[in-house]
Amino acid sequence: MDTISQKNYQKAVEHFHDFSTGDPTSVLAKEHGLIGLTRIITCMQRIGLASMEVDFIALPDFTYTRNALRWNAGFPYGCIVRFDTKTPFIPVDFRPNCCGVVFAELPDYAETAQSLQNKYYKIVQSYSDIYKSDFNRRNHFMGIYYSQKTERYYFLLHGSFNFAKKALYSERNEVLASGLKSETIMGEPFTYLIEDKAEDYYKSYLEHEQRTMYYRELITKSLFPQAKIMFHQTHEGFFGINTILLGAYADCAPFACPIMLAPECDLPIIQVNESVSVSKGTNLYCAPHGGGYALGGISAARTINTGLNGELVLTYPNHSEMLTNNVLDMPFYYRTQTEKFWCDKYHFGAEDDRLQPILNLKV
Repeated sequence: MDTISQKNYQKAVEHFHDFSTGDPTSVLAKEHGLIGLTRIITCMQRIGLASMEVDFIALPDFTYTRNALRWNAGFPYGCIVRFDTKTPFIPVDFRPNCCGVVFAELPDYAETAQSLQNKYYKIVQSYSDIYKSDFNRRNHFMGIYYSQKTERYYFLLHGSFNFAKKALYSERNEVLASGLKSETIMGEPFTYLIEDKAEDYYKSYLEHEQRTMYYRELITKSLFPQAKIMFHQTHEGFFGINTILLGAYADCAPFACPIMLAPECDLPIIQVNESVSVSKGTNLYCAPHGGGYALGGISAARTINTGLNGELVLTYPNHSEMLTNNVLDMPFYYRTQTEKFWCDKYHFGAEDDRLQPILNLKV
């Protein structure tokens, strides 16, 4: 690193709030995220924006992202990135897509996987905006759960839609791409929008977030007309123009939310009742959205050079090592205790219920 990068890296370290699990995967994500945050700070300095008020909150689902373009730009997952500037500024390579969760209570449940699938396909055929594969990508799914506490069934739908990605991903939108600005920082391009272009992008995001939420609720109510919506939030997008959500929920007040773990695990419902303090006395109530990926079988991990494409050394329990610069294609599993870290270790919430998984539908 040059002298400026070293100073900004130290600033990134000082503004990094680490509430991760501390496992080897989160260690790798932290090193990567610090480089990404250094690049944000450096860009803001170059274009004349105050960069002291930048915060990075790593939650217990903190990990790498399997979206190669996002990861290669310096953005991990399971985190919140906040920058306090009066001038609108958006680093578009964090790639918001309005992904979120709708969670609903059901008066009863008498479906099979096949009958639920058939109902969903009929909905897809009725709306040209919805693709058949929208809920068959990565970890997007629908789930049915049962609570012993309330003796009721619940429905959860997790995902987004292609129309949001087409509008908000710069490589899919020529008009958006034409308005991007770029700086070469630490040997790699850093693309961003500023002022009117940033405001226009954020307005477009809000429109597509609203449309995404409309369709998630439409699907829920079409499948279960008597469903009672209990929770509906985005975890991959914005919480205000200056706050980026990547696998995280955020609010200005206490809230309750489900935390999605592995398909075979109970679904914890937690009440978030304490806030995270960040720069300028700002408080955010937040929570992990799920378990987050963890690399399978490794006991330790470290980076051996800095930069977005730095090489990694993964150590296995038998002390063998792997040298790689690509973790995206390696075996992984879902963490199953992120809610315990958030509630029991960091004390930002309390578990209210645990729901038994009945059915997962990934179609």
